[in-house]
Amino acid sequence: MLTAKKKIAVREAVPQSSMMSSVERAKDFYGEYSRYIFGGLALVAAIVIVGYIMMAGKGENETQASMQLRKVVALYQQQQYKLAITGDPARGVPGLKDIADKYGSTPSGSVAALYLGNCYLYTDQFDKALEAFDAASPSDDLTASNVLAGKAAAYEGKKLYVEAAETYEKAAKAFVNDLLSANRFLCAGRNYAMAGNKEKALAALEKVSEAKTPRYENDVKRLIAQYDLEKTD
Repeated sequence: MLTAKKKIAVREAVPQSSMMSSVERAKDFYGEYSRYIFGGLALVAAIVIVGYIMMAGKGENETQASMQLRKVVALYQQQQYKLAITGDPARGVPGLKDIADKYGSTPSGSVAALYLGNCYLYTDQFDKALEAFDAASPSDDLTASNVLAGKAAAYEGKKLYVEAAETYEKAAKAFVNDLLSANRFLCAGRNYAMAGNKEKALAALEKVSEAKTPRYENDVKRLIAQYDLEKTD
């Protein structure tokens, strides 16, 4: 029987970087505070970010993108996802879609695409979410992993469980971190189970149990019981 190993140490999900300002430091646990709805409904992955605005690119476009992104982040944090997508012209707040379209080649434009994709996830617009994530231009492993996790969530929303599971696994490997990787292997296991592939589901859940965090022990046990993943040999 699969049993999660108890570990004590948990690394920070997002390492601090001198390339980010103190206010805009990455606090992204993309998927860590996900809202799971078991039984085949969509997983909506929450981006918990105050502002993941890379400060490496300091050209005029990056400066403008960074300034505009800061304005719209408040709408996202208030869960006004539709308004965050289109913006609020009356208050001079640009929309994430416009920022991503205009400044997509900049670090801040790429982050805007991540926010945009997540807004589409929350509003069940999964095809548009995939387009937004595809438009992101990851410049580091963490962002690349977040893009993959977002795409996986969109696939799950479309009930494409095999594609979702495979993409969650890619996300788990793209940025290796105990907490984030465990979360994404858990998502992969769930999707493989919903697709009827018990062997791959159990293998993914084994990865969760190998991680240095006990956070998902109960989730693993619940999935094993729900989908009858108990080893028989």
